[in-house]
Amino acid sequence: MTAIPRTYHPRFNLFRKISIGFVLIIFIIVLLSFTILWRLKPEDQIEYRILPDILYLDKVFSAEIEATKNYFNALTSLDNLDSHRVGSDSLNKIIKKVFNDSAKLEMYISEFQKTTDSVFRIVADSLVKNNLNDVMLFHKRYVDNIKSKLRRSGKTSKSIGEFISTEQEYLSDSIRVQIQKLKLSSLSPLDRALKKNAKPVYTIPEILILFGLIVVIMIVIAIRFAQILTKPIQALQAGTKKVGEGQYETVPITSTDEIADLTQAFNLMSEKLKQLDEMRMAMMSEISHEMRTPLQVIKAGCYSIIHAKDGPQLTQRQRDAVGMIHQASNRINHFVNSFLDIAKMEAGLMKFNFQLLDLVELVTPLIQEAQLIAQMRQIVLLSHADPILPMMLDKERISQAVSNLLSNALKYTPDNGKITVNITKLSAGIAEDIKGNESVNIEVQDSGVGIPEADLDKLFNKFYQAKNVPLVNEKGSGLGLALVKHVAEAHGGKVGVKSQVSIGSTFSIILPIKT
Repeated sequence: MTAIPRTYHPRFNLFRKISIGFVLIIFIIVLLSFTILWRLKPEDQIEYRILPDILYLDKVFSAEIEATKNYFNALTSLDNLDSHRVGSDSLNKIIKKVFNDSAKLEMYISEFQKTTDSVFRIVADSLVKNNLNDVMLFHKRYVDNIKSKLRRSGKTSKSIGEFISTEQEYLSDSIRVQIQKLKLSSLSPLDRALKKNAKPVYTIPEILILFGLIVVIMIVIAIRFAQILTKPIQALQAGTKKVGEGQYETVPITSTDEIADLTQAFNLMSEKLKQLDEMRMAMMSEISHEMRTPLQVIKAGCYSIIHAKDGPQLTQRQRDAVGMIHQASNRINHFVNSFLDIAKMEAGLMKFNFQLLDLVELVTPLIQEAQLIAQMRQIVLLSHADPILPMMLDKERISQAVSNLLSNALKYTPDNGKITVNITKLSAGIAEDIKGNESVNIEVQDSGVGIPEADLDKLFNKFYQAKNVPLVNEKGSGLGLALVKHVAEAHGGKVGVKSQVSIGSTFSIILPIKT
């Protein structure tokens, strides 16, 4: 027994394939993100990035205004305080509050100046720079006014209050206006670029087109990736189905992963099964040939015993025993002939004698013979035949195939059942896989036990019988339907079956009309 030589491939397992597939998808997504960022101009990226700093600047200035008011209110309280009437503890608290408010004010002033300096160093747009410069100038005036008021001596609380209500409010409002302008100007480079079609970012149509393109690419990659993974599995599945049908074919190895090892093992198994089947067929063929001569001797002996004119007369029990031997030898002889016919057909050695024959005339005697057997069991056997032109047929083989269908129908149909034989002409294109313009359908329908759906695909394999065969008394060899299939295919046709358990079965032979 020869084994299939093993071919070694570099390992590229399923884990690596799946990992690479996911990495590729992630890479495309990251590449898309970087592409969008790359389409932004550097200066526009800066202007877009300083907007949070400007918003923070606005918050710092609001806190600075609040700290200024608190500080001057504390100074006013200290200026109006009568030290002779207030205790030392209250005086210390007011002084401490003045120092705390002063420290907060200094902190916010420093933070405001630090933020403006930081933004000024990175900003590139001239309009934004000018607005930021105005903010810095107004804030410097604001701080200088505070310092100048603090340097003046002898000022009353009224003068401090006037400062808060007039100069401070004017300068703070001016700074707020400049900060608002700064916010708008920081967005203006992006707006101007879009209006001028400078394409600092993707437009909405471009984004939709790019998104659709990425989706299409992802779908194509996913489909291709799925095909790479499933194609070897589908080939292996098809090969398994063929092995189940008795066709031992090898499956091509198209991958270098675990599935390749599985396919290699499957091919080795298929080859061994093929060799075993060939050995079995050869052995059965030898046995069948060797059995033919003894069977003929047994049949001749039975005939001579029954029809002997001289010698003692046989009792009824002896005549029945000889009849049973003759019937058993006929059954064995039929099996041997069927097996040898199938072996010849599979080997391509069967010779067919095609003649121009009338199919209806050929089948009618077979139907009449089956009707005689059916009447003995109260089975109704009906037939209908369309007019069919003479066609090229092998008389012996077609008769053998139709006889097998009728025999099966009688075997599996209970008493008082019904069998219908229809010979119908099919127009061109109705019967699939049939070469020729027209075809004829020989259909045998019975009301028997039916066949389980799981057995239908394997029913025409040699030696295979349905699981519900024990429901009937008569047993078969499992060769009749296999022979029917080979005869139909030799005529360029095909076989078919439809069945429901406990309702019945319909077997058909579809042949092309060749004139």
